[in-house]
Amino acid sequence: MRKDDLPGRVRRLHVRSRKLVESLFAGNYHSVFKGPGLEFDEVREYEYGDDVRFIDWNVSSRMAAPYSKIFREERGLILFVLMDVSASLSIGSRGIDKRELAGNLFALLALAAIANNDKVGCLLFSDHIERLVVPEKGRRHVLWQISEVLGYHSDGRGSNLALALKTTSQSLKRKSIVVILSDFQTDGYQSELALLARKHDVIAIRLTDPLDKEFLNAGLVELEDAETGEGFTAYARSTALKREYREFWEDHRRQWLSDCRIAGADSLEVGTDEEPAESLLAFFKRRRGK
Repeated sequence: MRKDDLPGRVRRLHVRSRKLVESLFAGNYHSVFKGPGLEFDEVREYEYGDDVRFIDWNVSSRMAAPYSKIFREERGLILFVLMDVSASLSIGSRGIDKRELAGNLFALLALAAIANNDKVGCLLFSDHIERLVVPEKGRRHVLWQISEVLGYHSDGRGSNLALALKTTSQSLKRKSIVVILSDFQTDGYQSELALLARKHDVIAIRLTDPLDKEFLNAGLVELEDAETGEGFTAYARSTALKREYREFWEDHRRQWLSDCRIAGADSLEVGTDEEPAESLLAFFKRRRGK
């Protein structure tokens, strides 16, 4: 992930994301993520088709005509993003790595949330909790978070998603939209995911790269696990190796989809070779149509 000219990158991302939010996301976000309830708005004269349960009998008796109570959706939503900052997200074969992709997705979601006057917070995690930002309203608060996400230097290499999910469950006291941005290259998180999804609207976004599907087309290559540091040499043109590699990641994807379905969490995949705005918009449309 590029660390040069961070303030300039944040400004450019803000301008681009804001335009996308204004033209594409705000309305979709509002219709997809409903507020926690209804609140009283006004009283108006009864119209044919109004629910008779909402007739205000006190006003009706004073006005000598039936009047209905009108309610509007109570917004006050919270968007809380779990951001994986482990070493495995440094992979990127198409111009950007998974960490930068996650930052772009965070910016789009966060700016859509504040366009709807919702609170935004985040939790950065590796093999431990790196940073927890309490949800608040306001553009300044969100821009600061975007800057933190894009420029953050993790001091952990592994990924403990179970701890991040448990910490989130303990931190959020009211129903929230919880988005997980990770490559999900970890295990032991399934029960915590299910517990979180019982109370909150959970969306698991799996960050991918073409290298997750097809092995390098090269000769002898030195490989190293970004999180453990373990390395080995492999012959990249081996047909058997390519097949095993492809099958491993196909199994990983199927297991992740199954984990999300069992837990009751929505799932979405976004690749470093995709436009994150288009992927999010397509997801919003699919979800709205359910």
